[in-house]
Order: sequence, then structure tokens, then C-alpha cells
Amino acid sequence: MKNRIKRLSHIITLLSKGLHVKTPSLAKELKVSQKIIQTDFKEYILPLFDDGTICYDYSSKCYTAKSNFLVKTLLDADELAIIAILKNKSKDKYSDKDLYEKVEVLFKNYEDALSHSIYKMSDIEKIDKFKKEIIRIHHSIDNKRVIECIYRNKLRKLYPLQIKNLDGFWYLVCYDTNYKDIRKYHLNSITNIKELNETYEFDTAIIKKLDNAINAYYKPELPPIQIQLFLDKDVSKYFTRKPISKTQRVIKRYGNNSCDIELTVTDLMEIMPTIQRFMPHIGVIEPKELREMIKTNIEAYLKTFA
Repeated sequence: MKNRIKRLSHIITLLSKGLHVKTPSLAKELKVSQKIIQTDFKEYILPLFDDGTICYDYSSKCYTAKSNFLVKTLLDADELAIIAILKNKSKDKYSDKDLYEKVEVLFKNYEDALSHSIYKMSDIEKIDKFKKEIIRIHHSIDNKRVIECIYRNKLRKLYPLQIKNLDGFWYLVCYDTNYKDIRKYHLNSITNIKELNETYEFDTAIIKKLDNAINAYYKPELPPIQIQLFLDKDVSKYFTRKPISKTQRVIKRYGNNSCDIELTVTDLMEIMPTIQRFMPHIGVIEPKELREMIKTNIEAYLKTFA
């Protein structure tokens, strides 16, 4: 195997599986010299981590690594292989001064961003059970690759568009080629992901609309519905600091710090949970249909529990 990226990626994958890798057998498998394998480890793979994640066991004369370290770093083998090569090249005498240190910092920041960013926030669903799926899907999204997977016991062929957190849960927003529309599939329920040798094109305007989603009821293919709400002084400060959605804007302020706001949704159920959660501090100005839905829910609640 002459391609260094592929070779490093293969070795990293073996190590992540907990296998003990010996130079002679690896050289034979990859059809390269033992010297090349030794160089791969000494100059590329071992410098990847400074915490002993990958090391050489002198007693057994083999290379070992912490099991499943790929999952814990949220990086795939190809990405690590590329980073290893960049780190090595940055040490070249012809490279810019301090380039190696900057590449090292960049790698650390990238790993830290993946490991400790929004995925680690305490008030949202943990990703421990589907880290591998996130890695695969991110790769497919970046390269606009079609994927196949199992969701709710059915084989799906999808265009992966975005990974989003909605109401604290992680979803894959995708175009399902079977239903021919945009769907939101809970990531924890997606298994057997396979990236196909097939790319896709999708309307970037629709993908950008996904940023306006409040929760899983958002339907970007539908026309927007304008919502106007009254916020009393007890909650207005909260919602002006942390808007309900990116479309929110204040349309009127009152002397007691209450205000009217306007935003758009694609389904009334997008905004219903928020309104009901903060009642009686939120009032619906329009549309009338939304006011009636809230009223119906209140009456049903009082009939059952009052």
C-alpha cells in the first residue's frame, strides 16, 4: 500500500480496535518494507498524541493503543492520518517558523471543539451511544455523499443535510429518497450507516432555512406562518436575551418592560410547547388559530385535572 494516507488510516483503525500491531506482519500485509512501517509509527502515528494513547510495548514488541480511542476523539481514521502528515510536514526545515506549534494548537483546538462543545452540554441528550454515527454522518455531509442506514427497522437511502439539536435531542435532518421529502430522524435510532459512492445536490436555500428550526415540528418545505406574541415583564428579558428563533424581532415595547414580538414558524406546533411552558406570562396576539389551539388545550387540561 503505497498511499501514505490510506496506510496510516488502516494502521490507526487496527490500533483503535485494540489489536496489537507488529512491524513485520504489518509490512507483509501492506506490501511495504519494515523500515517504512517504522517510519510511519515514529514520524507520523506516535506524535499524534502526547498522552500515551498510542505506544510501543517493548515486552511484546508490538504497537498498542487505548481501545476505541477514535470514538473518544470524535475523529475518524482518515482525518487523523491527514493530521499526522500535516504535523510531520510542518516540522520540515523549509516550513514557516513556528508552523509545527500552530498545527499542534489547531489539532488540539479541533479535538477539543468536537469533544467538549455543544455535544457535551449537560442539558441536552448525551451522544455516547452514537458518536460513531455522528462521525460518519459529518463526513457524508461535508462531502455531500448519499448514505444508507436502518431507521425504525427500515432501510433508508438519505441525503444527510444537517445534524441539529432540537428540544435537547439530536436529529439528522435529511432528504429521504423514498418519501421524497425532508425528514428529521432521531440519531439514537439510526444504525448500520453506509456511505455510498454517490453524491447529491440539494437546494442550499432550503438547507439554510433549517437554521430557523425551533424544534422537530419545523418543516422547511412549508411557507412561513407569522406569529405575534405578548411577553410580560417576567419573561420578556429572558426571551430578548435568548430569542425563541432567529426570526424573532421586537415590534413594540411597553413602559413596564413587557413587549410584543414577531417570529415565523412553519407549523403551529413549533411554538405551542414554548407558549404553554411559560403561561400565563405569554399571550398570543395572532394568528387566531393559534389562540384557539391554546384555549382548547387549556380546557382539556382543566376538564381532566381541575
